[in-house]
Amino acid sequence: MPVLPPIPPDWDRLARPPGETLWMAVEHHGLDSDRFRGTLAHTVEPLGDEVGLRQWVHQTEDLVSKTLPGYLLVDLERLGVAGRPGGRRLAHHTGPNDEALVLEQWFVIVEHVDGSVGHTLTATLATDRYDSLADVVATAAQSWQPAEVAAGAG
Repeated sequence: MPVLPPIPPDWDRLARPPGETLWMAVEHHGLDSDRFRGTLAHTVEPLGDEVGLRQWVHQTEDLVSKTLPGYLLVDLERLGVAGRPGGRRLAHHTGPNDEALVLEQWFVIVEHVDGSVGHTLTATLATDRYDSLADVVATAAQSWQPAEVAAGAG
């Protein structure tokens, strides 16, 4: 059985996440139903055999800079993710209702029998909530095991 990382307190794990998302947790609405709801999601992307970490990072950066309104990369670093070479991205962008959002993302490529798969763990939070949730999100990232989830999912 795959080991899923802890989610922030008072968040819900979605039973049927969309698209290439293996699992997703969503922040509760609380009393302010118009407030942006933070998300934490594990997504996968099959990669060609010739696509390495550097190329995938550049392709992803190009894509998000074109698709997320007001995208601004704050930090991009290489670091180990679940014992493999990977990295972390910190960025700002504008949400659907002009909210200021923080995107924090960890990424790694895992080799499978069927080929390489890019895994991302992405937290998207309202900027004014980031400080209060950053440690919880970092704890989830530290315990994230994309290879185990992938093995359990396939």
